[in-house]
Formats: sequence, structure tokens, C-alpha cells
Amino acid sequence: MEQELILAKAFHDCKTKGIKNINKCFHPNCNDKSINSHILQKNGILSTIAKDGHVVEMQINKYNENVHSFKKIGIKNAFSFNCFCLKHDTELFKTIELQEIDFTIYKNLLLFTLRTIYNEKFKKLVNIEMYKCLIATHPDLFDIYYLTGCLRQERLGLKDLEKSEQVIWKDLNTDSESYIFKTREITKKEICLSAFYNYETSLELLQYRQKNGKEKDDVSDIFVNIFPYKDKSVLMMAYKKENEFVKSYFNEFFTESEKRLERKITNLMMFQCETWAISDKFYKTKILKVEKAFSFATEFSVENMNERKFFDLNIFQEDFPQKFEKFKKEAPNYLRKYGN
Repeated sequence: MEQELILAKAFHDCKTKGIKNINKCFHPNCNDKSINSHILQKNGILSTIAKDGHVVEMQINKYNENVHSFKKIGIKNAFSFNCFCLKHDTELFKTIELQEIDFTIYKNLLLFTLRTIYNEKFKKLVNIEMYKCLIATHPDLFDIYYLTGCLRQERLGLKDLEKSEQVIWKDLNTDSESYIFKTREITKKEICLSAFYNYETSLELLQYRQKNGKEKDDVSDIFVNIFPYKDKSVLMMAYKKENEFVKSYFNEFFTESEKRLERKITNLMMFQCETWAISDKFYKTKILKVEKAFSFATEFSVENMNERKFFDLNIFQEDFPQKFEKFKKEAPNYLRKYGN
């Protein structure tokens, strides 16, 4: 236990140092100091799930006994990261923050996607700084070969992000429309999720490497935002027009029943997407009893090579704890077929 605490402290200290080092505005033509920006705006979205000015966020520490934990955090700092300077944070997003949001306008939807991209860019920049710090200051505590591999993967991921970043800025600055967007109103759910993930499965990417002797240059990103707005929740998703082959998978999110969509959202929360916040009520009624399930889900995700599979899990339904116990029992058999 003492060793775990030492590892956790080293991890925390290096991550905190990394966060402090990423402090320049992400706008392409700006070098001013960045401020704390919300991934989804505080007023009108995060505020709708807050209680006493707080929401609940999932925290991740690879060196804790339970990788995932849930922490109540003030709405001022929740779901936020260092992104833009005050000028660009205010001016760039005024059509979705200072006005009623028109979800039929392409550039409005693109602004949500830009913050999704930049949150991931921020996390990767922090992780790069963190791994460099751990390698330099704690070579006796960690597997340096493993950390070096993690550092390399973060740098490769950053290069992929920069390609999408350039496409988004091109669309914002011209009349081009490089993405297919769809939105859907659903029953209000007290969660805010903003993320993207690869359409390609780990197995498909492995097969590509084996066939071509290199990493796939362009993976197919699926962008997803889910958030309360007025008396409903909005599902917003996007993919690049050039990736027409994802259309059938993508459209299922907008044609299936809401109950089946809830199952998809649950799978995204547990196996694909880490960036989400929930209300205190949702935490107490839906997650508290099964909090350790999320650490198990992470372990499962590392082994699972078929990420497009959606399991019969619905965190919005009362039988979720029973369904999850069944899933845990069946998981080893599934991984023998579709795992590493």
C-alpha cells in the first residue's frame, strides 16, 4: 500500500506540473496566456445539472488501487481545461454561449467539435509533459520502457489531432463543410459528455499494421457531444465526409429507439469516452452502487479488440447492476474470442 501511495503521488505531481506548463492560447494566431475554458459552457448546460454549484466528474489515476473515482467539483472548474485566451474564448463562441443555440447552423456545431478536439489536445500535451517528468525524475519507480512507449503513442496521437484541427479551422474560416453532423433531442439526462473515438477497432488497426508494416495514417474519428439543453438533452455527432463507410454505424444513433440509444451511451461512457460529468443525483442513484464497475470496464477495454460491439448495458435502467454482474461473468469468454 505504501508503494502505491508513492506511485500515486509521483503521478499526481508530474501531472500537475504538466497542467501548469500548458498555458498558451490554442488559437492559431495567438500567443497570449490561456484561461480556464469549459468544454461545454457553464451557463445553460453545465449549470442545468449542478447542485449547490457542483457537479461530479470521473477522475482517473492509473496508479491508484481503483483507477476510476468520482469527485464533486465546483462548476467554475468542472469540465474545463486551459484552452483559449479571454478574447478568443469570448469572441469565438458567442453564437453558442450568448445566444439561443441554432443547431441547424453548421459552424455552431463545429464550435462544439473544436472544443472537443482541443480538450483532447490539452490532455495529450499534459500527458507528454507528465511522462517526460516521470522518466526524468522517477526512473527507479516506474517501468521506463513502458513510459517511453506511452510517450511515443501520445506524440503520434497529437499529430493525428493536429490534422483534424487544421480541417476545423479551414471550415471556420471559409465556407467549406468537411463534416457530416447530426443532432437528436432525447429525454433529459443529467450527463454532459464531450469526446471522440476511432471508428476502426483495435483488431482492424492491428491487421493494417501487419499488412502494411506501419500505422494507419488517418483513422476515422467519430465526434460525440451529449448535454442537457432547456427541457431536453441533445445528442450531437459528426464524422468527416470523406469517411462515408462509417455512415451506417453512425446513423444507428439517430434511428434506433431511445432505450437502445441509452445502451449505446452507456457503452461509450464505460468503454470509449473518459470526458464526462454528471449530476450529484445521477451519481447517487446510478453510479454509487457500481462505482468499481468503471475500473473493471477499463481493464476490459484494454483487452477488447472489437470496440464497435455494444453490450447489453444500460446505466439509465434499474437493472444495470444485475446486467453488469452478468457482463463481468461473460467477459472472459468474450475476450478469448475478441481480446488480445
